[in-house]
Amino acid sequence: MSASIASTYSAAFAPELFVLVCGLAAVCYEWWRSDWQSWIGIAARVGVLGFGWAVAFAVYQGIPRILATAPAWATDATGSVGLGVGLLVIWGWWRRADWGPIVPDYALLLVAVTVPHLLITPVWDVSSHVLYAVVPAGFLTLVDRRAAPLALVALGMVVARPLTGAHTWGESFGGLALGVAALAAYASNTGVGDPSSTT
Repeated sequence: MSASIASTYSAAFAPELFVLVCGLAAVCYEWWRSDWQSWIGIAARVGVLGFGWAVAFAVYQGIPRILATAPAWATDATGSVGLGVGLLVIWGWWRRADWGPIVPDYALLLVAVTVPHLLITPVWDVSSHVLYAVVPAGFLTLVDRRAAPLALVALGMVVARPLTGAHTWGESFGGLALGVAALAAYASNTGVGDPSSTT
């Protein structure tokens, strides 16, 4: 994978896009599994996802404009803060509407992994591109094994980020390790992905 291909790959599967696309997949999957399916129902759910994403984007774009100068790791940090706030909006609205557990679990898992990412990033700039590819792809795979090909996107990102020069190999594998640890904790606490579970 050359640097230009790696750069295009990183842009095509950037966290703000990949997390959103996987979130949309979770929304559609949960709606499809629900007892009450209607076009109004799916439109409302997609609207909530879009609203949460607008909040996330506003935070992500707004914080750097407030800060006159910021360290190099601040871009990853502000992206993570925006993502966390937007996902909490989605989680709260989803829970209030009682639309099912999949999207709230998706949102909370991403918020949960954002906390250590924010704490680690100032000391060690683990790749947010890798982290936010591994967790959404892994979550969807735990929910339904048919989503397993998404894991290839995450593995591609592990290679792409060092080739672009954006991260070292250690920072890329650090993002992978943090994502896998979060997924393992989620799976062990919920039983999702366990062949003996009914989920």
